[in-house]
Amino acid sequence: MSRIVLPLLLLLRMRIEQLTFTRFLAAVIIIVFHYGLDVPPFTYSSISFLFSNIGISYFFVLSGFVLIIAYSKSDQPIVPRTFYKNRFARVYPVYLFALLFHILMLWICNFSITWDGVLVNLSMLQAWIPQYAMAINRAGWTLSVEVLFYLSFPLVYNTFYKKYQLSPTAMAILGFWLCSQMLSSYLISIPTNIKEDSFSHHFIYYFPLMHFNQFLVGNLFGMILLNTYDRFSKNWDVLLILLLAGMAALLRYPIPFANYHNGFLALFFGFIILIISLNTGLCTKLTSGKMAVFLGEISFGMYILQIPVHDAFYKITKPFYYQHPNWFFYLYLLVLLLISALSFQFIETPLRRWIRKW
Repeated sequence: MSRIVLPLLLLLRMRIEQLTFTRFLAAVIIIVFHYGLDVPPFTYSSISFLFSNIGISYFFVLSGFVLIIAYSKSDQPIVPRTFYKNRFARVYPVYLFALLFHILMLWICNFSITWDGVLVNLSMLQAWIPQYAMAINRAGWTLSVEVLFYLSFPLVYNTFYKKYQLSPTAMAILGFWLCSQMLSSYLISIPTNIKEDSFSHHFIYYFPLMHFNQFLVGNLFGMILLNTYDRFSKNWDVLLILLLAGMAALLRYPIPFANYHNGFLALFFGFIILIISLNTGLCTKLTSGKMAVFLGEISFGMYILQIPVHDAFYKITKPFYYQHPNWFFYLYLLVLLLISALSFQFIETPLRRWIRKW
């Protein structure tokens, strides 16, 4: 990785904007999976299978990929304190806003609030304690997993990625991914383990270490991009369409023993992200515009705010919901977009800049 020159990295940072829009698409898939599967056109069997529980896995792989690109611009090791501060500034302000928003909605609706659940959410430790993984704002469990990624990245990067060649690093990551998938497949093969709301279910699906393989796979494909960009950057539209068609086939005809939620598709996602990054064709032009990039930038807000905004909108428009449930979903999606955009402009961006000045 030290052989990568600065101009190439600057070019990468300019051309990789097309990935930002994919975050928006993944967020929409998650939101439809949670709230829209009974709303046309998502009820149609011809497309409903596309909105399955895979968006989180894509986010985890993309997170690992993007961090490699962002922090490989120098031969210097990552300074943990600066890295942690920047990551905290990126995710915690809107995460806290969503949590407080949800607590307010629970209080207004007279729902019970578990204050131990509030504490573990404030500390972002909920996924480490399976019985609290779904406490308060249920979407927050993924941030608990991201904390593991962020805490480990400077150590893994400085100790391994900067010292070893790509081949042995790839072998180690692929071996870890394979072992994790074998373990995950074995655990979900036991019927009692996948009973919803059970301790074992929450451990398998939400415990951070069960998702670490996806982050490492993202790291691996980031390193592959750095080593191949100058040779393979060209029009990959056809291959990208074929890959997306292959992904659709895997969703339409899922492999019985595979746990898609825990990274079985991570290599597939990594390859798609790699090809999107290398692509210079029409797909890149369509997804690199200002509006597409902006939608990608507000996608984190859309994801973390989806539950409190849904609950608040339902509370305010309950009669409308029962009379026009389909319209309710689309209006909810529009409101979520608006609130996420306002959050990005007036909460995420200014607080991120303020925290980074510490």
